[in-house]
Amino acid sequence: MPSFTFGQPVGALCQLGYIVEDIHRSIDFFSKTLHAGPWFYMEDVQIKTATYRGKPMQFRGSLAAANTGHTMIELIHQSNNAPSVFTEVIEKKGYGLHHQAIAVRDFDAQVAAYEALGYEEAFYAETDMPNRSAYFDTRGAFPFFLEVIEATDALEGIFNGIYQASVEWNGEVPIRPFSAFNDPTVMKIRS
Repeated sequence: MPSFTFGQPVGALCQLGYIVEDIHRSIDFFSKTLHAGPWFYMEDVQIKTATYRGKPMQFRGSLAAANTGHTMIELIHQSNNAPSVFTEVIEKKGYGLHHQAIAVRDFDAQVAAYEALGYEEAFYAETDMPNRSAYFDTRGAFPFFLEVIEATDALEGIFNGIYQASVEWNGEVPIRPFSAFNDPTVMKIRS
């Protein structure tokens, strides 16, 4: 099975996503308990090209991503009250594990495969990278959403950068701006 440069096989689980109430407190918790880090942080993120259960929506919030081994942890804090896959879970279950994600090369084929299983596309988004992602409601088959991430070259480079930064990370410089991917001097920091 082919693998991505960040060490996970194509189509295998590569990310655990958590909805959090306080992103900085959660970064500290995941760093201490799962040795995840360093964290690449984006504040005041706006995703404008998105749908929630078939209707247009706008996400606004903060995101942070770090690796523990080859697995990425994503922390999501939604700062607006727009109905979303995030507020839906908070209302039903509270904060915590929200989704598990796979990265694929053929996004359309994986979306079709999940739809053939009867899973509902609950969220769809396009980013400026460009890439696409979709969260699927498995209707109880899993107690979380399944996310399909389109692994474009740009996305694979970012996931690999987050993984590489985690190798031999000793806890220093625990939070780095996501813009560090455009700054080679920051990306060279391993410790």
